[in-house]
Amino acid sequence: MNAIEPGSAHDKLAYIVENCSPYTSLAFCALLFPSIIVVDGCFLLEYYYTESNFLDARENYNNDKRKIEESINNTFLYLVFDGFSGNVPDMVFEEIGKIVRLSWDMVLRQKFPEREFAVKYFHDEQDYGPVVTFCQK
Repeated sequence: MNAIEPGSAHDKLAYIVENCSPYTSLAFCALLFPSIIVVDGCFLLEYYYTESNFLDARENYNNDKRKIEESINNTFLYLVFDGFSGNVPDMVFEEIGKIVRLSWDMVLRQKFPEREFAVKYFHDEQDYGPVVTFCQK
């Protein structure tokens, strides 16, 4: 990616042509356009939901829906790409985080227009890197 000029859509497409499979692209779409389920009034990323982690979060956060949602929906971008062993500048993770935040905001508005959500992007204070999450306002 070092040869890609910032803002050059053509070079980014060339990178995809040379380095990415359709399977990789489809998997990345799951991050950008996730399935969201509603469990007891909580809006959750389906790929993180299990009954046990939901029940634990309900207990830990005294049924506070916002805290339950933020906790379960927390997506640590370093962990998403943990299997990649190359050296990646933080700026790349930061850009991905901003794009994921924007994408989730669009998905939530489209799927649940009657609801208001706070979609957040931040750097975790414990140095886990960029994090994206959402909860109801």
